[in-house]
Amino acid sequence: MKKSVLFIVLLCLFTLVTSIVNAGPAPNLSAVQITHVGADNTGWITAREIPTTTLSGQYLYVAVRFNGYPDPNRIFLYQNGTMIPTNQVTEPFGREGIGNPYTGWIYQFKIPISYGNGTIALQADGIQHGTYYSTIYGVKAVYQP
Repeated sequence: MKKSVLFIVLLCLFTLVTSIVNAGPAPNLSAVQITHVGADNTGWITAREIPTTTLSGQYLYVAVRFNGYPDPNRIFLYQNGTMIPTNQVTEPFGREGIGNPYTGWIYQFKIPISYGNGTIALQADGIQHGTYYSTIYGVKAVYQP
C-alpha cells in the first residue's frame, strides 16, 4: 500500500516537472487591435460603431487585443497625435488571457473622457522586439457626470 501511494506521488511530481520543462517561451507581440471603446454612461461599443455613437461619462475605456506579449512598460496611448500622459492611463480591470496556453491578452485602459475626441491610437512594443500600432478614428465623447 505504501509503495503504491509513493509511486502515485512520484508519478504526479514527474508529470508536473515535465509539463513545466516543456513550456516554451512567451510569444513576442505580433499584432495589436483596439476592439472596443466605452464610457461610464454609454457602455462598451465595437470599434465599427464609433462613427454613429457619442460616448458620455467621466472616463473613456479602450479595450485592446494583443497577439503575443507586449512589454507592459512600452504601451502608449495617443489622442490626435499627442501622447496621453502615462499618469492619466490606468487599467481598472484585470487582463484577460487569450488561448490555453495564453498566446495573447486583452487589456482595458481607462482615461479621462477629455481625451476621447478625434483619433485614438495605441503604440506597443513586443517583449523581444518590434513596435505595433492600432488606430481608431472619429471618436466623439462628452463629459457627463
